[in-house]
Parts: sequence; structure tokens; C-alpha cells
Amino acid sequence: MSEGLEASGDGAAGDDVVNLLDHVSRLVYGIGFAEGLFPAQWVALRYFHDSDESARTLTALARFQRIHLAPVSRTVATLVDKGLLSRRPHPGFKRGWLFDLTDDGRALLDRDPLRQLLGPPVAGMTESEQAVLATLMKRIVTHMQDRSPAPPDAVPAPVPPAAALNLPIA
Repeated sequence: MSEGLEASGDGAAGDDVVNLLDHVSRLVYGIGFAEGLFPAQWVALRYFHDSDESARTLTALARFQRIHLAPVSRTVATLVDKGLLSRRPHPGFKRGWLFDLTDDGRALLDRDPLRQLLGPPVAGMTESEQAVLATLMKRIVTHMQDRSPAPPDAVPAPVPPAAALNLPIA
């Protein structure tokens, strides 16, 4: 293990895993400042890329992230202004919008720093290792989402948040 993350020797393996998860989360956040975007903007691009058409709305993105609608709206407006997302009227809601990646947005996602950095080590895992990692990470995400309070005026999620990850459950 790297310095500061060694086993403590007192049987606190769980603490070591927590520290490793914290370290990974900080590294992931740090690489999100790339290509002139902020981490939240990368999250939005990935979300709109991976979501079904009916879920490509501001409200659905806010629910997925469990945050207020206002910052999500600002993030998406910035991505529209940058030409990475386009918006079109939502056919089911008079005042709603659907968002789609533009060609520039898709090209930028081809250079996604998160996928470039994490893709190789994940690809180097066996299918069973990937399945175990995905199962364990989903368990952690679900636990954290279930127990962390959403901001008071956040858009409530109508479905279990882990379902929005579009990952097969083993």
C-alpha cells in the first residue's frame, strides 16, 4: 500500500478499505478538472450519454445526483452554451426539455479522463473480478444514498438510486 494507507496492524482492515475508497474518490474528483470542464459537468455528460431518452431531463439528473435542481440547471445550461448538449422540447411535458449530446459532446466523451484512467485497470480484471467489484460498489453506493440526507429542497428520487447506474446486478 502507498504511504499513509498501510495496514494499521490492529485488525482495522475495514478502516483500510474506507481509506482506500476515500483516496480513490479524491483521485477521481481531481481528474474531473479536464478539457475545460468541472467534475459535475463530466457527470452530467456521462449521465445524458448513458440514460434512456425519457430520463434525459434536468429533474432526472438532479434525482440521480440527489442534489438541488438549481445547480443542475446551471451545469446543464453551461454544457448547452459550450455546444456539448442540445435541448429540445419534451413531448410529454409542455414546459419540459430533453437533453442530448451533440457531436462535440460525444467527441469529448471519447476523451473522458475518468474512463481513460480507470478503463485499463478495470479491463485488466477478469469478468468475475469486475462482477464482484460492481456488486460491492453498488452495495456501497446504495448504503450511502439510503443513509445520507438529501438536501431539503432536492428533487426526491422516485426509484432506488442504484438502479440509475445502468450496471448489471450480479
